Amino acid sequence: MSIRYRLTTLKDNISKKPKKGYYAQVVTKGTIDTKTLCKHITNSCSLTNADMAAAIISLAQNMTEYLLDGYNVNIEGIGTFSLSAESKIVDRHEEIHAQSVQVKNINFRPAVSMKKAMLEAKFEREKTDK
Repeated sequence: MSIRYRLTTLKDNISKKPKKGYYAQVVTKGTIDTKTLCKHITNSCSLTNADMAAAIISLAQNMTEYLLDGYNVNIEGIGTFSLSAESKIVDRHEEIHAQSVQVKNINFRPAVSMKKAMLEAKFEREKTDK
């Protein structure tokens, strides 16, 4: 397995002396949906497609509930999901109220084992007409 990449022209519209060059950009083969993922997982275990789909739906629901309740969610071998918050900038801490705080993002930190596996990735340059 190889990860495909292409060379992309660096665009710098901010600097007075823009940098010139190219950088590598991953070329995706597409997105794997839940149905396809379930099919492939069931080929390597005793769960049925329906069991696997139900487990993924339940996982998503439970992760949402735990994140909303203030927990980080760690899935062994995958990584940890956590929330970050944002609010307006104020001069005094009394000016921040719960109503003015909102979720900024759902963050993901990959498991060490997954990160190590990615360090062993092989890359293959995409063929272009240029």
